[in-house]
Amino acid sequence: MLTRDLVLPGGGRGRVLSGSKDLEPGVRAMLLLAEDLFRLDTMIVGDTLQTYVRNLTSGELGLAGEVGQPRVATTTLGLAARYAPGRADLRFAVGPEDARIVTEVTIATLRFPERGLIRVSAQGIVRPTG
Repeated sequence: MLTRDLVLPGGGRGRVLSGSKDLEPGVRAMLLLAEDLFRLDTMIVGDTLQTYVRNLTSGELGLAGEVGQPRVATTTLGLAARYAPGRADLRFAVGPEDARIVTEVTIATLRFPERGLIRVSAQGIVRPTG
């Protein structure tokens, strides 16, 4: 997993997290970890991508499905279709009311049928609310 601090538009501070794993179907694995904030796990069951957010704060966890972008279709040409690329977006918030943190995550998947694996990659941007 990779992490990097960043300056957000308007001068605020944030952090980008990135991780990737090759998973067998039905295996749960950690994709992203923000120390003392959250852990994001994923598992592929059939054609479903399941995500699990473990809240590591004393505040409540708030989940939202869409990041706010229009739904996008995955289009493949030629031999790329055999990898069955997919994408999912997730937004959630953790932490106490006075220090709430929002994270927007994009998750991408590629299937490698000859190896029996699915590559799951995630990138998240962590920022304070407000």
